[in-house]
Amino acid sequence: MEAAVKLESHEEVVSFDQEGNVVVNKESQMSKKLMARRAIEAHLERKRLEKDLEDYYFEEV
Repeated sequence: MEAAVKLESHEEVVSFDQEGNVVVNKESQMSKKLMARRAIEAHLERKRLEKDLEDYYFEEV
């Protein structure tokens, strides 16, 4: 039951626009420090996924 409540209260703080820029939801109730951390984590994860995808498509057999 608690998990359902947590899922409903989950809000998206960081997203990306069509140009790939990080967009932060400033209306969030999170602290600014936590929002900044989430933005950095999202940026680094995106870079890692892009590199992994590039390695996958361009690796030699």
